[in-house]
Amino acid sequence: MPVRKHNEESLSNAHCGPEINDDESSECTSVSFHSHRRVLIFVPCLARMTWQFTRKITTLYCLVLVSGTLSCQRVEDTSLRQSKELLQSDMALEAANLLEKIVEADNRNAEARVLLGQAYDRLGRFQDAVFQLKRAKHLYTDHPEAEAEARLKLATIYMKLGNRQDARNELRAIVSSTSNETLLRQVAGVVGDTYQVVQLTSGEADNYSPIFSPDGTRIAFSSFRLDNGEIYVMDLRGRIHQRVTFTTEINETSPAFLSNPNYLFYNSEPKDSREVKIVLQSSGSTRIYSGFKVTHIHSKETYEVLPIGFGVRAPRIAPDGHRIVYESNTDANLELYLLDIGGLSLENIDSNTIQPKRITHNEVDDGGPCFFPDGQQVVFVSTRDKIHQLYTVSIDGGAERHLNPNQYDCYSPVVSFDGKSIAFVSARDGDIEVYIMNADGTDERRLTNGVGVSMQPAFSPDGRKLAFVSDRSDNLQIYLMSLDQPVTRNELAQRLK
Repeated sequence: MPVRKHNEESLSNAHCGPEINDDESSECTSVSFHSHRRVLIFVPCLARMTWQFTRKITTLYCLVLVSGTLSCQRVEDTSLRQSKELLQSDMALEAANLLEKIVEADNRNAEARVLLGQAYDRLGRFQDAVFQLKRAKHLYTDHPEAEAEARLKLATIYMKLGNRQDARNELRAIVSSTSNETLLRQVAGVVGDTYQVVQLTSGEADNYSPIFSPDGTRIAFSSFRLDNGEIYVMDLRGRIHQRVTFTTEINETSPAFLSNPNYLFYNSEPKDSREVKIVLQSSGSTRIYSGFKVTHIHSKETYEVLPIGFGVRAPRIAPDGHRIVYESNTDANLELYLLDIGGLSLENIDSNTIQPKRITHNEVDDGGPCFFPDGQQVVFVSTRDKIHQLYTVSIDGGAERHLNPNQYDCYSPVVSFDGKSIAFVSARDGDIEVYIMNADGTDERRLTNGVGVSMQPAFSPDGRKLAFVSDRSDNLQIYLMSLDQPVTRNELAQRLK
């Protein structure tokens, strides 16, 4: 069933967070020196030497105050930088404590209020976040782009609170006041998909596990149209070209094209029910009863690579087309493994002679791997600190790095063919959607926002399209997003009516 994301709820405008009267001065408040000149003007009988002496004192006083102001500004800038680093490291409480002090010292610091609103948001203090962002919005009246960014963050929190009317009011104000394409894409992501989307599959059967062919003209996928999972190939208009597998009691999923694009490598698992099972992340404590096979798309000749009892899942092919990274709990813990079938005759593959190489050795579950374009590095999912997060590791098991520290569960990472972007699935605010970020973990943003869940992203080779799966039409269907066709400003205005 589709996931309902927002309930209507009124929003209180009660006072939240630190505040100081605007008329009160602070350590870093600038000072006017007109009073000194007025004194001199109204005492014209003072000697010239007195005027020169007074001018020197005034000048010295100005220099001291300007120096103090600059010193305060440097401290404030350093604190803002530290607070940003804390937020990036998912240390929202520490960031909030630091930012509250900045706002107390300078209640007109709009940037600090925006950051404080973000910190409160992550801490679940939504009313406090609303107050800070509303103050920042008013302080930014002379800076339209910054004001629009504050409005966007405010609209997002209104949505979380179920206050959709106020959220739409903020979003309308952004759309009517800016032509910034980045901001408009972010607005689109709050009220729907960020880019143009078309539905490829339809009908009452569930369709899932899409993957592009190396030339980008076809998509292999799994379909449950015959009461079990079988693999098919379609074009980018959704027209079925081939049915690849024919096994009524087996579910075949997670297809991937080998270096010879006529061969599909996939996961094979005995059917235990008439329901589709979509696994965002396997568990090391739950037995995986599945194996790997390869089938020729046209001749249908099929070869067993690893028997079903090997407990393997989630295969991903390297750019060279013959190395496979996958997850397995054969050692009583979910870990990453590497398999190389290059130079082997598929007809004579013997699972007894294939030697998988274990990549990770951790006490927690590691799974959902995907190669980077260099074939030497892998992005994967791990449950450190009881949250599913994205990490990278080299294929020799070294240079492990936490990619996107945050408080949300993240799954199913895929790397674009140019290595610049990573799409992934994340569970946030009672919803499961597809997100994208730079390959270094920065500039994270949402791509999908429909009724129900969206998952299983897959990049096209040219990086211009992204296939994904969603149940927004009740059944699981495959959709195609054009990453070079953002939702237009006029379309946004229609959405927000």
